[in-house]
Amino acid sequence: MKKMLILLMLTLVLLTGCFSSPIINNNYYILEYYQHSEKPELKQDKPIKATVMVPNANISQTYNRKKIVLRHFGPKITYSQNDFWGVELDEIVPSLTIQRLKNYRIFSRIDREFLNERPQYSIRITINNVELYESEYFQQAHLNIELQIIENATGEILVQHSSNREEVMLENDIATFVQMINEMILAEIDKFSAKILDYFKGVQVPIEGLVEEAQKDSLLLEEEIAKSGGTGLLLLPAISQSENEPQFIVRDKYGYEQIGDMGVPLPLPAGEYTILYGSGNQNQLMEKKNVEIIPHYKTIVEPEWGCLVVDIVDERRNFARVRYEIFELESGESYGSDFPVEEELGEQQKYWILKPGWYKITINNEPFNTYRNFATVYVEKGQFQKFTIVVERDDEENPTNMIGAGVLEEDILETSQQALSFSSAIHGNFNMNSNNRNEKDEIETTITFNTQLDNHLIYDQYPMHYNMRNIIETGITHSKDNTFRISADDFDIKNTFVYYMVKNIGFYGRADANTHFFEEKYYASDIFNYKKIDENGQLVEMGQNVEEVVIKDRFYPITLKEGLGLNWRLLNQPKAQINLRTGFGMRQEFNKEVYSLTGTEVENNVEYKIFSRVEDVYKNGTEISLVANFKLPYDITYNTNFDYLLPFDKHKDYSMEWENLFNLKLLKYVSIDYRLKLENRKQENSDTYISTDHSLFLRLTYFLR
Repeated sequence: MKKMLILLMLTLVLLTGCFSSPIINNNYYILEYYQHSEKPELKQDKPIKATVMVPNANISQTYNRKKIVLRHFGPKITYSQNDFWGVELDEIVPSLTIQRLKNYRIFSRIDREFLNERPQYSIRITINNVELYESEYFQQAHLNIELQIIENATGEILVQHSSNREEVMLENDIATFVQMINEMILAEIDKFSAKILDYFKGVQVPIEGLVEEAQKDSLLLEEEIAKSGGTGLLLLPAISQSENEPQFIVRDKYGYEQIGDMGVPLPLPAGEYTILYGSGNQNQLMEKKNVEIIPHYKTIVEPEWGCLVVDIVDERRNFARVRYEIFELESGESYGSDFPVEEELGEQQKYWILKPGWYKITINNEPFNTYRNFATVYVEKGQFQKFTIVVERDDEENPTNMIGAGVLEEDILETSQQALSFSSAIHGNFNMNSNNRNEKDEIETTITFNTQLDNHLIYDQYPMHYNMRNIIETGITHSKDNTFRISADDFDIKNTFVYYMVKNIGFYGRADANTHFFEEKYYASDIFNYKKIDENGQLVEMGQNVEEVVIKDRFYPITLKEGLGLNWRLLNQPKAQINLRTGFGMRQEFNKEVYSLTGTEVENNVEYKIFSRVEDVYKNGTEISLVANFKLPYDITYNTNFDYLLPFDKHKDYSMEWENLFNLKLLKYVSIDYRLKLENRKQENSDTYISTDHSLFLRLTYFLR
């Protein structure tokens, strides 16, 4: 009971730590008047004798909200979830305008409302944009504002000022953004004030950034500045969905070059550029001219190239280190040579970016005009393909000549849906088995031949991971009386789904099932008598002078396992993966027409073997699982799966299974498997013990896909 409570408390603590999140407070921001930013040269001794009203500002619906607007490159905008304006923008901007003009004494009277007279002029304020530009490279405060003085009697616009400003933020937080917007609004009011003085008094006040109307119409000039300034993004898609495609070069009109990565947006100042990309030397690079970068817009270059990966394996699908070279078929020009990589060791695959067309691939340093050890492949525009070359090995396991080449079915699946992989194989086993599963001190040894159909499906695309493993096994045993009997009959399927909340921690759900297809019989070397007893002690069946008796019906027992909880990915390396899981688990074992030998009984001087029906099992409790895979030296792989369930009902025994599998590759399709399975079991006297099940296989393998 104490162990159960400790495990439950540990699970609850971990669950609480993962699922609980800190309370996030809402933040509210205001715009205020900065007296220190006033321009002394704009202050007037004698104001303009005029009355001016400033109504609420006109703000587009997108920006006239409480939530601060976040703008992304392109058409996408979002709203900050926890950052709000603490003021009404359509009211605070007119208030700042009035206070600024009052402090400068621009007009004799300026106010929000006039109750007893009609003012001579009105100031119309329009805010087109007030937003925070966000990208992974920088953040900018963006303000687009228009101010106009209108004569109320005629409706004529007398003075106008428009500004579309962006300022890079040196500190990336909302408070800095609000302060910059505040300063930008007051600065534009200053420029507007200077234009008012020029119009009404003929006084030109030099304000930094102000363009005089005598030079050019301000609105047209500011539109031209907006078009030529700012930053945009350039994206060359990675059609292989890989980070290993070769980099590209971007050259501006002055010859200055920058390096970019395929599939990663590159920020560039607005303008026109030339792009150089592809595999090979400098003279072989493809070129695209006059690519225009537009401010706050992601320019995506449509692929006019194809992507190729070359893989070299032997007939066992094992990596073969053989140099290959790629030639353009029409010209015979070489684009370079390379070795394939062993991705299981963490080596980076080489991706070739090539012009669409036919290419010739040779191995073993063969020249372009060779008629041996070559294959041809067509690289399609905008397409990625994996080309596989198969070589044979000599008696010393050295790779030699090409025996096949092409695009394999699994490579087509891989390129079309990178996250999904499926493999299937048939194994033929020679098996020697020794175990004490029936009795602690009774060891049985058998020799069997069996086959396995092994199916494995994986879907792995963060944050989701799904793993399905299905093994169907059948086999026969050659017994002492020279008869063949079904010895291996097993259907096992394991399903695990993990949803990662962060990189290595997530929810898991599992559902496993185990059953068989044929009846299972009890055999004895001598004839015997038997009785079958049900769970209530009632006689079900009896027989005399028999050599065998059915003790398990078709499909039964059916064993089910389910679980739900947390998954920790402790290690995820090319040669080692370890996952630890803990949570709520359930176990069911349905034993319809399943009997086990429980003893003997003498009746009327006749001895009977007693076969008692095995009760159904239902358990739920705290489960702990450890799943690990290792690739060891000398072509040895080791897989281990530890499964433990501590029931909530203290009257029920714990469940423990620990399966270990070692595989040693010998020849092309030949390997040795050693399997060790440990499991807790009950003896006739109700004592539990750990059973050991050893299996040694000489395995022949044929891959279906």
